[in-house]
Amino acid sequence: MGNQYSITVSDETDKILQDMKNEGYKMSQIVDAAVSIMGKEGCARIIRDRRALAALKKQTGGGQ
Repeated sequence: MGNQYSITVSDETDKILQDMKNEGYKMSQIVDAAVSIMGKEGCARIIRDRRALAALKKQTGGGQ
């Protein structure tokens, strides 16, 4: 039996997930495929890069 998680996502991610759900994909399939393909290091790298980009935008007054 698989493990269950409750997650909160950004509005951008929600739109992507809703579009995929409307195309017949299950949320669990989407998340499992993305995480298993990227792996721990890939996920961590994306998070680090997004945090660094957000910090840089904050420092320079850049928007989203």
